[in-house]
Amino acid sequence: MPRKYKNSMQNVQTTTSEMPLVRLRLINPFIAELQRRNVDSIPLLERVGLPREMPIADEVFVPASSVYDFLEMAAEAAGDRYLGATVGRDLDLESWPPFAESMDAATSINELLSHFVVNANHHATSVKMALQTEGVRSKFHFQRALHPNTPPSQNDAFYVGLLVTLFRRALGDRWQANLVLAEVCDPSVISADFGALTLAQGDNRGVSFSFPSEWLFEPFSKHFFIREHDANQEFVSPPLSLIDSFREALLPHIHETDLTVERGAAICGYEKRKLSKILKNKGTTLVGEIARLREERAVKELVESGRKIADIAQSVGFKNPTVFSRAFKKWTGQSPQEYRKNSRNSQGRKQ
Repeated sequence: MPRKYKNSMQNVQTTTSEMPLVRLRLINPFIAELQRRNVDSIPLLERVGLPREMPIADEVFVPASSVYDFLEMAAEAAGDRYLGATVGRDLDLESWPPFAESMDAATSINELLSHFVVNANHHATSVKMALQTEGVRSKFHFQRALHPNTPPSQNDAFYVGLLVTLFRRALGDRWQANLVLAEVCDPSVISADFGALTLAQGDNRGVSFSFPSEWLFEPFSKHFFIREHDANQEFVSPPLSLIDSFREALLPHIHETDLTVERGAAICGYEKRKLSKILKNKGTTLVGEIARLREERAVKELVESGRKIADIAQSVGFKNPTVFSRAFKKWTGQSPQEYRKNSRNSQGRKQ
């Protein structure tokens, strides 16, 4: 019987004041694997509220809970509980932003993992990573900033697969799976193909990967990996404040006509009352932030595109152009037509 998934954004408990976000493009390896297996990823993206065109954009960040649920549904749709581990194992590390940046500067496994711990913050605010050494054993681990009610088993398995590949390639003949202890929320989603790994049952909060400390001194070189990474590629860092995180999470949804206060809070993984109180303490409101996002998008469309007013109205969640015009005039003091005309006249005078 298929597992049922509630809206992930209604199904989490945040443990910090900031919203855990993930760069959406990091799920591309899963989408590519689904395509290879002729599995349509679009319905899965839509089920967790992620528009189909979003994964190609580097600057887009989404609630971590949406990503966790997408990965679980991807494994179910593919009929393969080992999907996450397989994607991590087969990952081209130089094409995956968090590791690609780390590999450019590393000369040893220690440096590689240390850089990864630092660079990961550029791609997500959802986890805190650490590399610890205690005598003859070292441990790479991370802890999530939220506690998902649905076990993020595929996400855990992905990291185990990724780390196994990293060590196996770097160590070569010196790799010994039986010296590794991996702690994940669901060991059953990691196949026997990974060798004699010791797997331990953990909780939903993170992954731990323990190994001999002497492996840290092993040299690391990019020639272990196939493709070249563009060192000049730059990425936008995730927003750190709650307001910016809230706006980032809502941005893909402002075209929805049913983007109410209740739904906005659910998208962000908060109860309406709790989020309203937090925003009030920061001098804003749910209604105000949704309106500002719609205003900013509408202004951008009016200035930079030649789209019809009715089309712009729909793109910011208004079915009725008249209702949109009234709202826009309330926001800016001008009708959409007047704003577009004045903007073009101003640009003409500057030229």
